[in-house]
This record gives sequence, C-alpha cells and structure tokens, in this order.
Amino acid sequence: TVSASGRHGEVRSVNGPPASRGTRSAADVRNEKYFTLDWALRTAGLLRTNGWNVILTRTNDVDVSLADRVALAEAQRADLFISLHFNSAGRNGTEQAGLETYCLTPQGMTSTLTRGYDDDAKEWSPNNAFDEDNLLLALRLHRALLRVNGNLDRGVRRARFLTVLRGQNRPAALIEGCYLSNPAEARRVADPAFRQRLAEAVAKALQ
Repeated sequence: TVSASGRHGEVRSVNGPPASRGTRSAADVRNEKYFTLDWALRTAGLLRTNGWNVILTRTNDVDVSLADRVALAEAQRADLFISLHFNSAGRNGTEQAGLETYCLTPQGMTSTLTRGYDDDAKEWSPNNAFDEDNLLLALRLHRALLRVNGNLDRGVRRARFLTVLRGQNRPAALIEGCYLSNPAEARRVADPAFRQRLAEAVAKALQ
C-alpha cells in the first residue's frame, strides 16, 4: 500500500509476523505479497523522483493489518492512499484476466461488487467525504494502467466492504493489477520489466 503526501517521509515496518501470502501465481511458486511489495517499492521510487513524499505500509515481509494501514495513513496525514494488489479467480477461473480498480461506493448508490456483504445505500463512511475525488483518482489510475496491460478492462468498480478504503480521510483507491490465477497474466507479472511499467503507470497517473 502506498500513501503519498507533500508533507511527510517514509515509515518503515521492520518487525512482526510475515505478510499474508495472498494468492499464489499460476506461473511460479511465488505469492502475491512478493509481487505487490516489488510493485510498491518501484512506484515509491518513481513518485519520490516526481517530488512526492511516500509512506509505505511495509518495506519488507511483515504483516500489517487493514486497520493499521488506515491508522498509518491517518497518523501521517497522507494526502492520498493507494492499495496495490493482484487478483485471483481460483483454480477454476484461469480464463479471467484484466485490470480492476476500486473506490468506495458513494452514499445513495448501489455497489457494483458486494461479495455477499450488506450494501446499504444509506451508509456513510469517513471516505465518503471524498466521493468525487475517489472516483477521479480511480479513473486516472485505471486509464494509465490500461495502457500497460493491453486494455484488458474489467472496469472501475464501487464497493463498500473494502476496510482499507472505508476509514480513509483522504482520496483512496484500490488496484487489482492482473489475475495471478491466469497463467498468461501471471507470467507477465513475474517479469520485473512489466512490474516496472505498472509502477511507471501509477506514477504517471499522479503527475
């Protein structure tokens, strides 16, 4: 997860249990946590070059809870929050591919994805104060990343169940960059050059 600010420096996580593995790549034995950390580190370097101060929730193999990620961004008064992920459709979903970008569902609207969670259109979360900025951030990121992944587009989606977005007091978005359950996409993610292009796309979106 990358929080960006014009005011603060980097916070490093150095102790604690290993990070949650996430999904496993269909291309090799590595897990999502390896690829997302590499993507975040590459993105952080580019953003710093562009004049941003960057706060990473982790810089090594350590677990940071969703609540702690929100608290860290709040404590550091971050201006933006971006959560980086790679997707999975499980063993039976090897054909699914493409980019998904999420923002919190605005109050009064229905979500485009619920995963069985309640979806109360009247609900208000702290991040709803930034509904317009959330959507603009998600759209900017999504458009830039589509140029890297060959326009495999699963859309910008609205959801309420994503804890890491709900409590944010700043514009926030969550990216599912590719499907690690798809062998072809997993092979692309395994290529450091592709992860560099993903990082460059995020940095370009924030220029």
